[in-house]
Amino acid sequence: MSALLERLSTHPVGEPGKGAVGPVGAWPVDTPGGRFFAEWDAEAPVTREGQLLCFFQFLKVGGRWEQFLKRCPLHYSGNRGSGPENVMGTVLMSILNGHWRYAHINAVRGDRINPALLGMEHTVSEDAVRMAMKRITEGPGLAWLQRELLECVAPALEMPWILDIDTTVKPLYGHQQGAEIGYNPHKPGRPSHVYHSYFVANLRISLGVDVLPGKQHAAGLGLPSLWQTLQALPRSRWPTFVRGDCGYGSEKTMQECEERGLPYLFKLRHTARVKVLVQSCLRSGSFWQEAGDGWQSMDASLKLSGWSQARRVVLVREAPAQAPVGAQARRRHDHQSLPGTNGVGWDTSAAPWSGKIAVLVTSLDPVAWPTTAMPRLYRERADAENVFDELKNQWGWSGYTTQKLSPCRLMANLIALFYNWWNLYVRFYDEEHHREAITSRPALMQEMARQVQSGGLRTVKLSLLHEKGDIIAHAFTQISSQLQTIMRITERWTIEQRWSLLLTRLLRRWLGGKWLPGVPLEAAPLLSG
Repeated sequence: MSALLERLSTHPVGEPGKGAVGPVGAWPVDTPGGRFFAEWDAEAPVTREGQLLCFFQFLKVGGRWEQFLKRCPLHYSGNRGSGPENVMGTVLMSILNGHWRYAHINAVRGDRINPALLGMEHTVSEDAVRMAMKRITEGPGLAWLQRELLECVAPALEMPWILDIDTTVKPLYGHQQGAEIGYNPHKPGRPSHVYHSYFVANLRISLGVDVLPGKQHAAGLGLPSLWQTLQALPRSRWPTFVRGDCGYGSEKTMQECEERGLPYLFKLRHTARVKVLVQSCLRSGSFWQEAGDGWQSMDASLKLSGWSQARRVVLVREAPAQAPVGAQARRRHDHQSLPGTNGVGWDTSAAPWSGKIAVLVTSLDPVAWPTTAMPRLYRERADAENVFDELKNQWGWSGYTTQKLSPCRLMANLIALFYNWWNLYVRFYDEEHHREAITSRPALMQEMARQVQSGGLRTVKLSLLHEKGDIIAHAFTQISSQLQTIMRITERWTIEQRWSLLLTRLLRRWLGGKWLPGVPLEAAPLLSG
């Protein structure tokens, strides 16, 4: 650039030109707003993600980052190793920025502030991250990440909760290990990996993910990882029941749940005998119960040929449209009488039912969980699809692919862990709603920051660009101050006690004002903010 400017310069070096004179090393730039001068400043520590300062403070107070690195099975020998803190810090910054390819890691390598905030010496290249993922042995690596995933929400699991299980497909475009042609509804015939995932319902917290080859899309193939995850928890922290779609409504899945004493709520496919049950229940229309929100339900019992025993099933249908009574009305059933007129009456039995009926199978106690509660319970399972959409499109589950399957498994669980941390952190700003990354990142992360050092004092100056910058700045200051107070008061506490306190603060709406175990009562003033 300087050589180009020398060739284009009208005046010799040292001779001032006409008009406005810029600073030394700057060049003029004429814009619609007038003339400006631009110059490079390669020495000033700056970052585009200045508000990560408070997020890193949150990780420090909760002890998450310290414990995460302490248990990391990535080790280097010699003086030329990248170091686990540098590799994992680079991965964290890349995932938080919404990257989905290893090549995107280069976009965070110029950050001069956030690496120091995480205790890193420097960021590493994409190749260093790839080699680090291959360097981690799969067994210890997955056990390490599973432990971190569970511990980031384990204290809250003392409360009643529901476990959502589901699978999703990740299309592949290369020659990766496990890239097989299986069930792929969006891109039929495209090789893929299958993600078997487990979530805490309503909180949108991931408990783990197992990445399998594309042909292993059957729901039952993810059960070994599910039982391994639950066995890592004490029985008091097991879910109230497990919930899944029709892929899990098989004898094998239900039998394994019954052997472990875990209630379930699954959907059944419309096989021949299920259709016979539906037709017989439709003929007994008087047994349908109103379940609210325009739905009706009916309790029944069913034993399919492949089942070892009869099980409770619940039929769910949308409330049927009411048909008019009378000869003329039957001929013109599409014209309803208006309110307040002398039109014909309505009779629900005048027209046959032609809508779809869902059949649910459950082992829940009918007294504690009545028939009318089943439609709402199963409809809430659809929120798991929103988690899949966010993790795949906003957090990188659709990318970070390597030729080996083991690094893909490690990266999928790393993404789930960092997603959980950010999900919990954002609850400082909004306790009632889940804010997806597409809106929370621009508001709570992507702001310019510049570091100024005077003597031993380092100051990070933030510049908010968001439309609601004044509101965000006020919340940011309040939350950072609260975290600093918690850190000062709980300095002698264990990491488990501090994290339980933070979870009690972040999930207080979900907990209904209850305290999680392990939080001393003297911390009450900290939770009132």
